[in-house]
Amino acid sequence: MHSPAPPQQRPTLLALIVAAAFFMEILDGAIISPAIPEIAASFGSTAVAVSTGISSYLITVAIFIPASAWLSHRFGARNVFACAIALFTVASILCGVSDTLLEFTLARILQGVGGAMMSPVGRIEVMRRTDKASLLRMIAFLTWPGLTGLVVGPPLGGLLTTYLTWRWIFFINIPIGVAGIALVLAFFDRPRAPRSSRFDALGFLLNGAALASLLHGLESIGRGGSTIAALAFLVAGAMLGTAALRHASRHPSPLLPLQPMQVETFAIGAVRGGGLFRLGIGGMGFLLPVMFQVIFGMSAFDAGLLVACFLAGDLGIKPVANQIIRLSGFRTTLIADGLIVAATGFAFVFVSPATPSWVLIPLLFFAGASRSVHFTALNALVFADMPEEQIGNASTLNSMIQQVMMGTGVGISAVALALSATVRDHAGAALSLMDFRVAFGLGAVLALASVVTYIPMSPHVGAHVSGHKPV
Repeated sequence: MHSPAPPQQRPTLLALIVAAAFFMEILDGAIISPAIPEIAASFGSTAVAVSTGISSYLITVAIFIPASAWLSHRFGARNVFACAIALFTVASILCGVSDTLLEFTLARILQGVGGAMMSPVGRIEVMRRTDKASLLRMIAFLTWPGLTGLVVGPPLGGLLTTYLTWRWIFFINIPIGVAGIALVLAFFDRPRAPRSSRFDALGFLLNGAALASLLHGLESIGRGGSTIAALAFLVAGAMLGTAALRHASRHPSPLLPLQPMQVETFAIGAVRGGGLFRLGIGGMGFLLPVMFQVIFGMSAFDAGLLVACFLAGDLGIKPVANQIIRLSGFRTTLIADGLIVAATGFAFVFVSPATPSWVLIPLLFFAGASRSVHFTALNALVFADMPEEQIGNASTLNSMIQQVMMGTGVGISAVALALSATVRDHAGAALSLMDFRVAFGLGAVLALASVVTYIPMSPHVGAHVSGHKPV
């Protein structure tokens, strides 16, 4: 009996194994959205409160992404990847059997720990074993199977929630996880001797404490908790974040190197423009399914189908997104597309249960497509001028910032809903269409604000990457 061919002879197989884990991760993020009202009802809570389960997952991923690279070097990609899939699968079971919102949130945090170590570790291992001539093909193998989870997730989540129970949206991870563990153990290299590098424990603790404090502060405002306590957590988060940045700038080998921030295109794409943009649109996946069920009176399945239209636009435009950037350049694409995204955000302010499907469905598809073009441009811009020796650090830092901004975007949307409802009725009224209009409007304003940061950019920026030739 012959043993499997070593991983270096099977780069495509490795990529497909990693893509399967990526699919499980993306599916998990998309499938939960139509189930939010049912999850809230089963816990005797509100959709705004359940948003913590989404944002806490994203923030946890952000906290643990920097540690994933160190763990991979220390214990080997095979061991870390297999353990990450196992942890994600066990946490999925715990989500499915949760009886309270606290149990659910803690299980989602545990899922975030596994998710942070799955795709990053797997991608690093595939890239390490792929020659440059095959790099684009491997990236396609890594990305496309996972992205299908965006479109499959919402209708599947709605179907399971409507005709079975929301708990099944987590239980379906079990067979995928078991198969993934078996494939990783069979085809990934056994780790070599561990590298002796020192873990930046203080940096990890400061990063985690800062993000956790900020998230808890936002969550406290969203559920109508003590304003003083919420502000205290927000201030503490800001102070801890400042200390984390100071530590990273002084430590000889920080867990989260900040050198990429000195590159202007990275600073714009990841923080100034990209950060504002992700804050603005980060809550869309939360707001849409909740509005369709709570305000429009749809079933979870019907709401999931509509959200799938939004995500189908996201996926459908990707084959031509690079061509758009090549024809227009980074600056023009980001400015024009940012205005389009803001316009679609404001359009949702005027959506109501009376809006006909022939208007709503194209709007959802177009909103998803414009968002996707922006993400594509931002993800390329951050690496446009990055020195080769800093690409690894830039990738880690960019991934962390993305997760933080998207998670905070969900939190901001939940806060906007809660504050709007409180202003309308101090006794704590149920959510109304006006509350969603406030949240969509706030998101559109933040997306519009990101456009301002792109205006000073040169028309020639990143031309060697995009292939654009300004006239």
